[in-house]
Amino acid sequence: MRKNIVAIVMATFVGVFGALQADHFMGQHSESIPFLHSSSDAGIFNASYNGPTLPAATFDFTAAAKKVSPSVVSVDRYDDVPVGFFGDQVARQESGTGSGVIISDSGYIVTNNHVVADAKRVRVRLNDNSAYDAKVLGTDPRSDLAVIQIPAKNLQPAEIGTSKNVQVGQWVLAVGNPLGFDNTVSVGVVSSMKRNLPIGDQGMVDAIQTDAAINPGNSGGALCNSQGQLIGINAAIASGNGGSVGIGFAIPVDRVKEVVSDIVKYGYAKYAGLGIGHQVNYDQALADPDFRAQVAQQANGQDVPEHGILVMSTDNAAAQAGIRKFDVIEAVDGQAIQGSFDLNKVLIPKKPGDSVNVKFWHSGKEVTKSVVLEEIHEATQPLP
Repeated sequence: MRKNIVAIVMATFVGVFGALQADHFMGQHSESIPFLHSSSDAGIFNASYNGPTLPAATFDFTAAAKKVSPSVVSVDRYDDVPVGFFGDQVARQESGTGSGVIISDSGYIVTNNHVVADAKRVRVRLNDNSAYDAKVLGTDPRSDLAVIQIPAKNLQPAEIGTSKNVQVGQWVLAVGNPLGFDNTVSVGVVSSMKRNLPIGDQGMVDAIQTDAAINPGNSGGALCNSQGQLIGINAAIASGNGGSVGIGFAIPVDRVKEVVSDIVKYGYAKYAGLGIGHQVNYDQALADPDFRAQVAQQANGQDVPEHGILVMSTDNAAAQAGIRKFDVIEAVDGQAIQGSFDLNKVLIPKKPGDSVNVKFWHSGKEVTKSVVLEEIHEATQPLP
């Protein structure tokens, strides 16, 4: 997708925060397995019935909208901003609005990392217009998910479905707070599955694409099937102007379950890693002959690959496999690694303790070794 034609943008904030920004996530929310309200083995079904075929216009999504709407909330973030004539004072002001999904009657809400990360205050507004300050339990930059909690009673959690049976063409509803219009419902279909989007440092993996209208403020809101079951968390849009053009993306709910469960249990999401340190800005640098010449000098070897990940440090897993600083990771389990996004795609399905075959350049030689993946996690900054 050419960035001069269309961009993947954040859709979290209203006003100036809804301005077009390439290479950012949009959305908020996640969920946690111990607290999820799920249908038992309920599949994802198309909006159909047993009888003669009817035109799409005859389908009624009233029941689904009524079911999920009480579970979708508005999430307002506050930050400290300079005020005063000389900007020498600080005031805490509302700086953006996104959406969230209630996943537990204990007050657990899933939202996007970019909605609440590093916020000075997070406030949740419910469907009945009541509002509560929220505690950030944990955030995960890699998945762009976060879990927050409010001290409210009589909450209605969303019914959690599954994303494994989602099919292209099935009806979906997007529910959130676009442009500050609380509890807005839009209807569309699943346009595509397993979209991999090179957004930010880690990218979005296996996203659900939909043409249901998603706009700034929908971030972290619900993507549901025609039965009102949650199948994804809305997270990004492709747009040339920052608004909806019918190309939106959601984080699949099955991945949301894993991430949120980890956050609730441990305060962070667990991932499997090679045990290497690297810099994202070096991903494309290897294409520069001058840069490769510097790497060759540091690694004491020639024929440095033009693509891959330049290793800048190693941990136990990589070190035990013989990977060293200034080596270049070229492939993992036979899948070519052009940069950080490709590595993330390969490792997302893996678990700590799994083994992978890593092909890497080492001092002028191509080497393939088995690496036992170690547990890693992203640092979080919960509110006090």
